[in-house]
Amino acid sequence: MKKWTLPDWMKPYVCLLSNVQTEEDVERLMNNHTATVFENAPLALICVSLKSQVTLLNRLQDRGLLLLDSALEDHS
Repeated sequence: MKKWTLPDWMKPYVCLLSNVQTEEDVERLMNNHTATVFENAPLALICVSLKSQVTLLNRLQDRGLLLLDSALEDHS
């Protein structure tokens, strides 16, 4: 399976994602395909939550609806 990497355009939005603090956290959790609710329910929930947030950002970006706020540029 190909490793997911954080796109450059998404880096300013990392500060808005829930349950992550760094770009490395995002990539580590997006590439976690082993967490299940039976083995580690909290981690599985965090992974599902993050994947849905990343999917939303991708869809907004693809449709041209995502605008970078100047306040976010300070966090990148």
